[in-house]
Amino acid sequence: MPRMSARSLSEFAAIAQLEALFQQASSKVELGIGDDAAVLKSAGRWVWTVDAAVEHVHFERGWLSLADLGFRSFQAAASDVSAMGGAPFAALSSVIFPAHFSAAELAQLARGQRAAARSLGCAIIGGNLSRGTELSVTTTVVGSVQRRALLRSGAIVGDELWLCGELGLSAAGLRLLQAGELRATDQAARRALRSFRRPQAQLTAGLQLARVAHAAIDVSDGLAGDARHLARASGVELLIDLQALAGALSPALRALAPRLGVSPIELALHGGEDYALLATGPRRARPTSARAIGSVTAGSGVWLWDGRRRRRAGRGFEHSSPNTR
Repeated sequence: MPRMSARSLSEFAAIAQLEALFQQASSKVELGIGDDAAVLKSAGRWVWTVDAAVEHVHFERGWLSLADLGFRSFQAAASDVSAMGGAPFAALSSVIFPAHFSAAELAQLARGQRAAARSLGCAIIGGNLSRGTELSVTTTVVGSVQRRALLRSGAIVGDELWLCGELGLSAAGLRLLQAGELRATDQAARRALRSFRRPQAQLTAGLQLARVAHAAIDVSDGLAGDARHLARASGVELLIDLQALAGALSPALRALAPRLGVSPIELALHGGEDYALLATGPRRARPTSARAIGSVTAGSGVWLWDGRRRRRAGRGFEHSSPNTR
């Protein structure tokens, strides 16, 4: 429900606080926070998604600030809209908070959500507050598409495989945090920690892909895992060129991976929560935001090509306890 309610945080004070924080004009929102439900006005096609960030599953409180959590959880949900070629314009947030969670802590969380929403041009129109055993943030995002929604099922044999955004840095940041490195000691580590704490949905790239791509998916479960989802939905085989993939990886990841005792390719393939976009489309139409990292061929599954032989890609990233990833 768009009206916020949580008596343990002083219900009416919390509502007023969040109304002030989330006040944002939008031509597609007729009524936001303050009533029993929000009122939207928009013609055309809408895409909807919902995403949850749960303590001890997706994050640990000691790893990021509450503002980081608000920002991160919002961008993760918006990434699904970007993968469909949509522009997010309205969002709802449901927060479950543990005992002793204060109004000041709620404000920190909300400021992170507000920063993410503003960076995407998306209004937060309401949500719900309730008490529970663990902190969690569930975000629903509504987006609009101009002509059609990009699906996972549209890949065509002969397409290129495109990557928009960076892979592996969030997984590198997670490994640093698991090792107790909460503060960056160099530029590469700083990039990795920020990638985990403050990911960015690829909104501009998604809008570009909407005009030319045949299929797309956001990379939240690792390249290998999400490529498998796209290949299965389209009934095709995806062949990832490891040399091309290596060339698409950031210098920060290549510098940091040896220190973590893992190859940058491994982090790219099997890390998670990058929120890059994986798409397919004709070579002649490749957008400026995309790097070609492979091709679509007849067959099934995801295969890796190292210039000499093919092998099947392993499984992707799974959201289990952060302490066991």
